[in-house]
Parts: sequence; C-alpha cells; structure tokens
Amino acid sequence: MKKNLLAVFIILILTGLFFSSCGNSPKSFRYDVSNFVTYLETPPEYGPGQVLSRTPEFKPLEKKNMQNLVKLISKDGNFLWLKIQFTLPDELKDKDIGLFIGYIRGADLLFLNNIAIRQYGDFPPQENSAGFTGQYFMFSKLNLNQNGINTVLIKVWPDAFGSISDKMFLGERPDVYTTGERINFFNSKITLIFAGVMLLIFFMYLFLYIVMKNYENKNIYLFFALLNFYTVHFLIPFIASELLWAKPDWLSYSLQTRLFFYGGAFTTVYFANSFIISYLRIKEPLWCVITRLCLYILPLLYSFTLSTTKELNSFIPLITIFGSLQFCFSVPRLISAIIHKETRKNSLNLVAGFSPVNLCVVLDIIFKFGKVNTNLPFFTLYGWQVTVWIFLGSLLLRFGSMYLHNTELNTKLSEFNTHLEDVVALRTKELSDTNYVLSKGLETVAHVQKNFLPVKNRAFKGWELAISYTALDSNVSGDLYDYYFTDDVLDGLGIFDVSGHGIPAGLMTILAKSIISQHFITGMDQDEPLSDVLEGINESYIKEKVNVENYITGLLFRFSEFNKKDICSVEFANAGHPYPLLYSAENNTVTELKQEDEKQYGILGVEGLDVSFPPINFRVAANDIIVCFTDGLTDCKNPKGEDFSKDRIIKIVQEYHNETANMLMTRIIEKMNEFADTQKLTDDVTLIVLKRTNSKDYIEEI
Repeated sequence: MKKNLLAVFIILILTGLFFSSCGNSPKSFRYDVSNFVTYLETPPEYGPGQVLSRTPEFKPLEKKNMQNLVKLISKDGNFLWLKIQFTLPDELKDKDIGLFIGYIRGADLLFLNNIAIRQYGDFPPQENSAGFTGQYFMFSKLNLNQNGINTVLIKVWPDAFGSISDKMFLGERPDVYTTGERINFFNSKITLIFAGVMLLIFFMYLFLYIVMKNYENKNIYLFFALLNFYTVHFLIPFIASELLWAKPDWLSYSLQTRLFFYGGAFTTVYFANSFIISYLRIKEPLWCVITRLCLYILPLLYSFTLSTTKELNSFIPLITIFGSLQFCFSVPRLISAIIHKETRKNSLNLVAGFSPVNLCVVLDIIFKFGKVNTNLPFFTLYGWQVTVWIFLGSLLLRFGSMYLHNTELNTKLSEFNTHLEDVVALRTKELSDTNYVLSKGLETVAHVQKNFLPVKNRAFKGWELAISYTALDSNVSGDLYDYYFTDDVLDGLGIFDVSGHGIPAGLMTILAKSIISQHFITGMDQDEPLSDVLEGINESYIKEKVNVENYITGLLFRFSEFNKKDICSVEFANAGHPYPLLYSAENNTVTELKQEDEKQYGILGVEGLDVSFPPINFRVAANDIIVCFTDGLTDCKNPKGEDFSKDRIIKIVQEYHNETANMLMTRIIEKMNEFADTQKLTDDVTLIVLKRTNSKDYIEEI
C-alpha cells in the first residue's frame, strides 16, 4: 500500500511539473493577448454592431476578476462582451492561426472582425454551460488584417460560475489545436474514461454484494458500488461536452446542476462515510443512521427550491458545511480505531487509501484558490480515481483472501472426507473406551448410593412414608434422604441437596450421609436442639470435605412419642432448603413451614459463612401430611419455560389428601411429568410424603 501511494504522489508531482513546463516553454511562437482584454456589460439582445459603437465604454479586465465574471454584472440577465484588439506580429503574418482562451465558464460566441467564428455552450432561454471544455478558435488568414488592427469580440453569458482563463495567446494552428485538445483530454475525455471504468466497478461490486449474501460485512461491497455510481453521477457536469448527443430536451441547465453536481456531491459524500464506517466494521446505532440520512436528504431537497444557478452558486458553502457534518460521524471513529491496537492496521489502510484524494485537494487549493496556476485541471478528480482504484484493489484482495481460504477449507474437507471412515472409527474407539471407564465409575457410585440409602417406602407406628428419588445423571444423584427409627418408631427424617450433579455430587452425598447420621443420633441421645445438630453437621462437613467447592441445603426433622390423643410433636430445622408443606386435616389447609419470629439463614459447607438454623415446633394429628422436596421438583419446566412451582404441589395435596402417602407421592410425580411434557429435567428430584395414621392401628411387620 505504501509503495503504491509513493508512486501516486510522484506521478501527481510530475504531472504538475509537466503542465507548468507546458505553460512556460512553448514549442512554437505564441503571442500573449491576456493583457489586452476589456469588457462591457450589455443587455442580452445586443449584437456586435451595437457593442462596437460603445467602444469607449469598455473597461480593462483585470486578471483578479477573470475568476469571477459574475461580479462584473450589475443587473441579473445582462451579458458581458469581451474585446481583444491586436496587430499581428511578423511571426504570424500570412498564416492561418488560432486563438487559445483556455476556458470560459458559461456560454460564449466569438466574432473576429465582425465575423462569427465559433460558439461554446448555449445562451438563455435554453442555456447550457460550455463546462470544462478547452476553448480555441481558428482564424483564416483571409479574415485577418495582416497589417492593421484585428478585433475579437466575445459575447459571454457568465452564468453563476462564470470565469475565464488568464492564459490566452495567438499561435499557429497546430500549436493552438494541440493545446486546446490537451486541455479537453485532461478536463473531460480522461474523466469520461474514469466514469466508464467506475460504472463497470459499480456493476461488478453490486454483483459481489448480491452473491455474497452470507458474508457478515457484505454491506461494504454495496456502499463501494454506490460510491462509484454516484461519483459517476457527480462527474456528469465535467464530461457534459462529450455527452451532448445524449442530453434530453427536458434536462435544463439548472436541473442538470441540481441533479448531478449537487445531488452527486451530497450522495457521494454520504456513501463515502457509509463505506468508511462499514470498512471499520462498526455497527451504526439507529439514531446515527437517521441523523446522517437527514444531513443528506434535507439540504438536497432544499437545493431543488432554488430557481436560478446564481442561487445555486450561493449554496456551495452549505454543501461544505453539511458534508463536513457527515464526516463527523466517521472521522472520530476512524481516530478511535487507530488508537486501539487491534483495529489499528485496518484503519491505517483506510487512511492510506484516502491519502491520494486528500493530497490532491491540497494541491487544488494551492494551484486554484491560491492562484498559483489556475489553468491546471482539477487534481482532486484524479486523486479520487486513485483512491477508488486503491480500494478496488483492497476489496479484491479481501475477496481473493476469502476465496483462497474457502478453497483451502474445501481441500481440507475433501481430504477429511477421504479418510472419514478411519477418523470416525478411531474417534468411536476412543469415545467407547472413555465411556466404558466413565460408565464403570458411574455404576460404582450408583451402586454405593443404592446400598447406603434406605428403602423408599416404609410404614412406621402412626406414619406412612413414601419417597420418590430421581437422579439426573445415570442413577447418580446429588440429592440425599435418610430416616432414623428405633424398632418401629420413627425418630427422625432428613432430606438434603448437594450442589452439582453426577459423580462429584454423588460422592459427596456418601460423605454427608455419614456425618448427618452421626450428629443426628448423638444429638437425639443428648437431647440437643436441632439447630445445634445442624451447626455440628456444618462444622464437620467443612472439615471433612477439605478443599472441595460445594455446599448442601437440607431439612432435618425429629419426632416425639404419641400422646394419649394420638398427637405427635415435631421439631425441624431448615438449612437453606425449600420450605416443607403441612396439610392439616382439621382445617383442610396446606401451609408452608417456616420461621416467623427468629430469622433463619445459611447453608451447610461454606467456611466462614455466618449461619442460623432456629428450630420450628408443631404438632401433627391423624391424617395430617408433611411434604418435603428438593428444588429439582419446583424448578421443573414445561416447553413454555414455566416452573412447576410449589403452588401446583399445594393444589395436588389438597385434592388428593385422602389417598395413601404412596398414592399421593405418585400423583405429584405424574403431574410433574405431564407438566414437563417433552422437556428434560435439569436437576435431581427427590420427593418425600409423610402421612400420619392412627398409631393404635399399627401392626408390627413380621
């Protein structure tokens, strides 16, 4: 990229030197007449005879006014007549010669000694500017006064952009013709070639945008295509003299200026900014898109309210302001991208790509507005062409890189498919071996769990106990339940949930069960409050699990003997577990068992965590039901993403409270499965239903 830019800069400098040398070292004799120009303002209907009669009124045309003929017009609609009087130098006598003027913006008709020679552009009411055409006029020696004064009159409609070159000379026809056509080549013909190439680029990148529909940043191709198309749009006034045959009758000069010069300029600036933003891979927020569109559309619509080219000329500063505002959305982002290391390379490529046009803008300011050499063509047009070609190459390289990457990927895929059977066989064997080892580990843990957990359904004196235990991972669960009894009297019940799933959680349940059982039995023997028992479990578990990062939630119940009224007192404590439910047969209500007065907080197994497990005491009579569960039950989801929730459990208990503990447990699990439908469980599920029966009716199992 840097080498290309250096070559471009050298070419531009040499081009400037070439034009300068052309002006200073003519190949043949030239007679400079630029200092002999005078002017007269007249109504548009004046002819050469009327103008010559007012010869004393002509004023010298100073070179400082040549770039702005409009300010010499005091009344709108008037014309200027330029007069050049000369006697032939000896070097040009008895020869067919020519007059080179360079250019006249607007329309003009030249007379030599009262003979009409040639017209450029069209006068009002069907006005049309000569544009950027290099103007030259050929004089036959028969029409020249060889020894007397020759008078050249030029009728000029100056338009809003009227100006005239300060480089005017008489010379031999070949020299004048060559100089004029050289100006035409660099001002219009070469621009016509550029426009044709850019139109081709437009169609090419529009095609790329369409075919690359799956490319994430495909908009860069669309913006580049439209950037080229509207640059051609903008170039129409510069090549209008080459396309007169294609100009429709309805296309007036003012409409042409609005559509192509202003419309092309605004639209090119808009898509140039869109291209920069897309090149930097920046996603524009909606407000930014809307603001840029307003900055583009509003001034463009305003230009169509202006009726004359003079008003349009006064609109140029507004173009500059709105164009600059457009770049306020891209330049800060470009600077930010340069600052960040990861986006610096891409953004510097963007800066390098726009360097030719930026350099040429500076050259035009120096040569044109600085009036160093106003006869040179607009370098910005050439700089913009170089910029377009640089980005054309850059985007083609991107496309080529993507194509090579895809080709390489397809080759690798082809090679992979060739050996696919071997690869699949090898991977299958590896997975089979791994799964065998893993399955053996799961079987071992599942077998241990199955043997250390008590049976799920059991009857005790005054109690029916039913347990559902569903593991998420191959029969290995992180849930834990246990109950404690003496002979056929139920002493206690526990349900716990170890964090995590699979083998790690399953192994920790084995450790936890041993610790919980030991502390419960010791606490019952020593009549310790359940809060102290849970605190002891917490301390022992933290000590025994060493550096394993997990925790436990759980409930621990302790039951008393039945009194004469067959009432049982229950004490339980909660360590961060879902609240258990109590169905009261007397009130036919289901309530959550939770502490009201003293605050309960904390879980088991987290070192340094402050905990509080205050006990809750309540009484249960015949037909009362205690239901406890792990959060895998309430968090079970249906296809809509809804939770099964405790409210559904409460409704089921109220509806089926007359059934046995085992049937009630079955009802809840069935309802959960219906609710989940095709959704898989996301956690282990343990459900315990404990129902009071008449203790006096109990018959000891044999």
